Amino acid sequence: MSEVDRILIHYDQVMAGDPWHGDPIARILDGMTAEAAAARPLPGAHSIWEILSHMTFWEGVVTKRLQGQRAGLVEELNFPAMPAATDENWRKALDKFRASNQRFREELGKFVPTKLDELSAAGKRTYYEEAQGIIEHHLYHLGQIAMLRKTQG
Repeated sequence: MSEVDRILIHYDQVMAGDPWHGDPIARILDGMTAEAAAARPLPGAHSIWEILSHMTFWEGVVTKRLQGQRAGLVEELNFPAMPAATDENWRKALDKFRASNQRFREELGKFVPTKLDELSAAGKRTYYEEAQGIIEHHLYHLGQIAMLRKTQG
């Protein structure tokens, strides 16, 4: 099994599998309403919706980097302005996240394992660090989302 295959397995576990740490992202988000996603139960904290949009943005950045493109921070897209908290808009946000997940997974699946130790187009991290880093980033924010959801009862 290649290192790319191992990263993909780890990613799949975090996203929708049975990961070691607890619930996967899919289970935490399952059944969440637009109202709950947009809520701010903690003053000064981002909403679940904002965090999900942030995760989508960074996964897109890493996907572009795996493609050999230089992609960096666009502040307006990092934590974009939230649309009206409607069920339709929340469904669109979830669909956008899932599409990002699919694009990342497809791009990583095509990646040549021997290139993992090379610097990505951003020039700061290796491709391995980029791929593994987005999983760590998702897990970090998954913890935030899980806590915010618990505060809502």
